[in-house]
Amino acid sequence: MTWKYTDEYYKNYTRQTWDECAEKYVPLQEQLIPYHRSLLEILRPQPNDVVLDVCTGPGEPAMTIASMVSPRGRVVGIDLSSNMMEIARKNAAKRMLLNVEFITMDAEKLEFPPESYDMAVSCFGFQIVTDPDAAAKEIFRVLKPGGRAGFTVWSTGDKALAIDVIIAPMLENATPDENGYLPTPYELGGPGELTNMLEKVGFEGAKEIHVTGNWIAPSIDHYLTMILEGTPIGHSLSEEEQEVQQKVLEKTKKNIAKYSTPSGVKIPTECVIVVASKPTTKN
Repeated sequence: MTWKYTDEYYKNYTRQTWDECAEKYVPLQEQLIPYHRSLLEILRPQPNDVVLDVCTGPGEPAMTIASMVSPRGRVVGIDLSSNMMEIARKNAAKRMLLNVEFITMDAEKLEFPPESYDMAVSCFGFQIVTDPDAAAKEIFRVLKPGGRAGFTVWSTGDKALAIDVIIAPMLENATPDENGYLPTPYELGGPGELTNMLEKVGFEGAKEIHVTGNWIAPSIDHYLTMILEGTPIGHSLSEEEQEVQQKVLEKTKKNIAKYSTPSGVKIPTECVIVVASKPTTKN
């Protein structure tokens, strides 16, 4: 595999591949609910809060937050994938949520006035966006003074095991781009990395918490299908030669098998949660 990484290429690739796998992403998002819950237990959205969910995918945790801030509060969820937004709207309609809106939008160019939101969240979005610094600056801009923000990212590969079971074999067969860059889903997952980025943007009082949850599937094949069909990983792998695909899949199945139990697959996976605030006054 050879990564060709440019901002424009990556953003278009991200939009295209998440559009393609949007319908199959739902089973995978169910694995993320415990991490969402941990974040919201810390942030505790209140009635009357106006909340922004950046990179909301098919609508979580935006819809859960909408229930928490109802009836007077409201939520806006944004995502680069228009297909994800369409699914999110349908999901909200099924749950009869009237105080949540979903808009196709670039996290790095938020189309909102300054100081529009009491709270902002982004769950596992900062390791997908092209420029997380730009996204953080935009979230900071649209927060009201004293507004709070919460973020989740995957930890390092040795702890984010549910992802590393397939990412490690893929990286073994990857060639860096012309700048020597090799993207991974673990950027910002190291100790203090996300906190430092947020503080540089202007956030204060950052607190970092590590939470481990279990990714569960009935079998190795179910787990592999969930990852390949529900994320852009399957798209990337399908573009490679058959020999490379076979090599990656064989190693991935061996990795998943390490976490087999009598009831199926259970893989402990750590995320990093960081919560911070926008200062009440300008420095």
